Formats: sequence, structure tokens, C-alpha cells
Amino acid sequence: MRTPLVLAIPLVMLACGPHPPPRPVPQPEGQAPLPPWYPEKEWTKEGESERLYLEGKIVFHTGSAVLRPESIRVLTDLVAYLNANPDVTRVRLEGHTDSRASEEYNQTLSEKRAIAVANWLVDHGLDHDRLVAVAFGELRPLWPNTSPAAMQENRRTEFHVAEVNGNRFRGEDPTAGGLVLYVKSKEERDAEARKGQVPNIKPPAVKVELDVIKPVQKKPMRDLIEEPEPPATPPGPAPKKDDKGGGDKGGGDKGGGDKGGGAKGGGA
Repeated sequence: MRTPLVLAIPLVMLACGPHPPPRPVPQPEGQAPLPPWYPEKEWTKEGESERLYLEGKIVFHTGSAVLRPESIRVLTDLVAYLNANPDVTRVRLEGHTDSRASEEYNQTLSEKRAIAVANWLVDHGLDHDRLVAVAFGELRPLWPNTSPAAMQENRRTEFHVAEVNGNRFRGEDPTAGGLVLYVKSKEERDAEARKGQVPNIKPPAVKVELDVIKPVQKKPMRDLIEEPEPPATPPGPAPKKDDKGGGDKGGGDKGGGDKGGGAKGGGA
């Protein structure tokens, strides 16, 4: 049995004194017409509408894409519903505005609001691939923009079943002809937020040391092949040659042995 979309929570009043008188029940002729987003029935595959009816409404601050707190209940119910119904594999998230500003401004505003809702859902556990975010701007009003009440109803966010078990619901276009917006994962948005940031690197603290004797580091040995080291004892200068030295003109050449008496002796 499919989980109901609308959670009716009774209100219990506790008081120490006497109970206040009951409020009168409004008569049918005096009741205001229900808005289109009011929960009517639970969605089923055999139902006539693919629209998901959740109690409440998505509300933004005026002229911005900032969600107001009263929107959280609707979004929380949607996450719970999709978690309980995994056969709804994709939901279309539509952003709409009224026509008070220019068409270009309204289109941009509807895009920002649709992405803001999608990011909230992703941040709270919904897979971004299960969302198709589209923006219509002021092109699809529910009522003519002729009164403040009508314009308030036209400023809305709708949720529609787009795919069931990976197939187009009823074979219809999952985008419904709107401008499709890419819904990023939380990891992608975190990475973009970090991109371009200058890292905060703190240099290590310098410790000043005084009167500390440290060993002298030896220089690395030079490559003996490319640049051999000089010898320990360099050779001295070569002796100069003396052309008039005593060894060449010594007494052995002109000595008495050549001209001695033995050469000219009488015995010859």
C-alpha cells in the first residue's frame, strides 16, 4: 500500500484552566475556495494527474530565492515521500512567478528559486539525479495576474512525477517544455566553492639559536672523471739548462791525461 502524501497531524490543546469555547464551524457558503496546491488525493500510477499534492506551500522572501522557514515542512514531506517510493525515479520541480516585473527578470528569478529548492532537497539526502528542475517564469500563471491573491498563487513551486522506474510517466515529456536547469550534486557545489580560494599556509616558526656550535658540513666530492682533484704536492719548476757549465769544459777534455807524458814518451 502506497504511503499517503498528506500527513494530518491533530492539534491537542493542553490547558490548566477551563477549555475555551469551540470555534464555530464555517458554513460551506462562507468558505474561501481552496488553492490549487491544496492536498486533494494521493498520487498513484493509475491516477489522472501526475502532480504531487503536499500540504503547505513553498514560500520565498520577496524578490529573492531565499526559502522562508514555513517551506521546510513541505520539502521535508517530499523527501520522505520519495524515500518511501523509490519507483518514482524522477520528479519535475517547476519554478513559477507572477508578472509584476519584466519577463526576463521573472524568468531569472524562477530559475534561481527552482535551483534553491533543488539544492535544499539534495542537501537533505535526495539524489540530484532524481530531480528535473525547470523554470517557466511568468509564462504559466494559474490565474490572471489581476489581484494580489491571484499573483500570490502564481508565485509557486510545483512537483510532478516525471519518471516511474526509469520510464517516462505516461510517455510525456519529463521537462513539460520548461527551461531545464542542471541540478548539481553536493560534492560538485562544494568543489566549486573551494575553487579559486587562496590556501592559508602558515610558515613554520623560526627558532633563533645563539652560541650554538654546529659541525661543518663537508662539501660533496667532486666528480673525479669530469674534474680531477689536483695532486697533493705539485711538482717544482724544471731546472734550466746551463750552456757554459763546468761539466762541459772540465779538465777531462783538456786534462793532462791527453797531453801527458805517456803519449809522447821515448819508448815509442
